[in-house]
Amino acid sequence: MSFIIFKRILFVTAMTIMMVIVAIAYWRWTSRMAWKEPSFRSEKFTISDSSEIQAADVPALMQINKEYMRISQLVERAVVSIETTGISRDAVVSENGEIAESKSMTVHGLGSGVIVSKEGHIITAYHVIRNKHALRVTLSNGRNVSVRLIGVDEELDIAVLQVDNARLKFEPIPFGDSELLKPGMMVLACGNPYGLGATVSRGIISSRARKLVDSGLTLIQTDTPIFPGNSGGPLVNIFGEIVGINKSVLSDKDKNYGGIGFAIPSNHVLHSFAQICRHGRPMRGYLGFDIVPSTPPLRSYLDYHDANGVVVNLVKPGSPAEQAGLMCGDIIQRYNNIDIYNVDELQKNIENLIIGDKFKLTIWRKGQKLSLSMRVGDRILQSIPTQWENFMDELGMTLREFTAEEQSIGARGLLVTHIEEKNPVNNIMNVGDIIFAVNHKPITSLENFAEIIRKGEAILSVSRDVEQFNVKVNVRSTSAQTDSPPHQLNDAGGED
Repeated sequence: MSFIIFKRILFVTAMTIMMVIVAIAYWRWTSRMAWKEPSFRSEKFTISDSSEIQAADVPALMQINKEYMRISQLVERAVVSIETTGISRDAVVSENGEIAESKSMTVHGLGSGVIVSKEGHIITAYHVIRNKHALRVTLSNGRNVSVRLIGVDEELDIAVLQVDNARLKFEPIPFGDSELLKPGMMVLACGNPYGLGATVSRGIISSRARKLVDSGLTLIQTDTPIFPGNSGGPLVNIFGEIVGINKSVLSDKDKNYGGIGFAIPSNHVLHSFAQICRHGRPMRGYLGFDIVPSTPPLRSYLDYHDANGVVVNLVKPGSPAEQAGLMCGDIIQRYNNIDIYNVDELQKNIENLIIGDKFKLTIWRKGQKLSLSMRVGDRILQSIPTQWENFMDELGMTLREFTAEEQSIGARGLLVTHIEEKNPVNNIMNVGDIIFAVNHKPITSLENFAEIIRKGEAILSVSRDVEQFNVKVNVRSTSAQTDSPPHQLNDAGGED
C-alpha cells in the first residue's frame, strides 16, 4: 500500500516539473518570436490634446514661472564659466623611506564667476584660481575671452578678474544688501556645475550669519544646491541682485551633498571689490583688540555691575588699540553715541570701517568711565616690527599677556608662545611656560617686564604645570642658566 502511494506522489511530482518546464519553454519561445518578428503594421493611437489643468486654474504658479524665467535670463547673461589648469607636485618616496624626487602632474578645475561692472570686471572665489597658471573664461554667449588678474582677498576668498578686451560691452547685474536677508527668503544659485554650462538652482536662505570654525568667516547658509563648478558664481535674490558669492557645501564623509551650502555675503564682497579696484588690494582696517561677552563670572571678577558692555579680552602690542590707551579688562560701553550690549553689536559697527576712520569708545575701567579716541590702522603695515617684536627678538622668546577671561580664572604673568632654537633658554624653558615674576616681583604686563629686564641680568620665576623654577637671563648677552633644575620645586619668592 505504501509503495502505491509513493508511486502516485512520484508521478504527480514528475508531471508538475514537466508542466513547469513546458510553460517556461513556451514563454521563452513566444517572447523570442515576438522579438524576432516585429510588426510593421500601422497602429492606431490617440493622445490627449490638453491637460485638465489650464493656465486660468493656476494663475499664481504661472506668474511664479514667468518671474523665475525672467530672473534666470537676467542673471545667466552675466555668469561666466572658468576652466583652470595648474601643476600638482607629489613627493615620491624611495625604498629607504627618503624623498627621492617631486612628481609633477597637470590638474584641471572648474568654477564660475559673475560680471559686476560695465568694464568687464569678474568676481569669483579665490580658491577657484589659487595656484593655477592658466585660466579659460567663457562668456554666456559661448565666447572665450582672455582675462587679467586685478587682485585677490585671500581672507574673504574672492578674486577680481577683468576681461582684456575694451571693445566688448557687458551687462552686469547689481549688488543687493546681504544685511536684509532673512531665513526663508527665496534665492537662486547660478554657475557652471560639473562643466555642464550655465545652470540655475532654487532654494531658500537657511541662516544669514553662519560662522565656520575652519574659515572664521561669517557666511550665508542656504539649501540651494552648490555643486563643484558652482563656486564663484552668484547667489541672487528675487530681484536678480547679487546677495552672495557661492563658496562651498557641507558634505558627509562620502562627499554626498547634504543640502547645506555657503556663500560670502555681498556687502563684504562689494566692499573688498571696491578696495581692490582702487588700491590693488583689500584695504582692511586693523584695530588690534579682541572682545568677549560680559558674562556673570567676568563681571564679578572685574567688579562690574551694569548689564551692558563687552569685555576687552586682548590688546595686541603696538596696535591702534594700545596706542589709544585701551587695556585688557576694559569694558566697552559705547561706540560713538551707540550703547553696546553684546559682541555682535560692536562688531557690526566696526567691521566696515576703512583705514584712517576715527571713532570714540566709552569704556569702564576699575570704577571709572573714560573716553578713548581710536584711528583704524592698516593691517598690511602691521607686519612692520613693533618695539615689542624687536625686544622679543633680542630676548629670543615671544611672550603675551593673559586675556581678561584667562585672568578671571586665576591666570597671572606672561605666557611663553615661542622660543628661538638658538636661544640658550631653549634647553631650559618650554612653550606654554608662565613667567609670573621677575627678580622675585610679580609681573603682569609686557611693558613692566621689558622695563626690568632691559636693565641687565634678571631672574625669571617660571611656572610649569605644578612645578616652579628660576631662570637667569641677560638680554645683552642672550645667555641663560637655571638656579635649580626645572623639574625640582623651589620657593619662587626668594633667592635659592
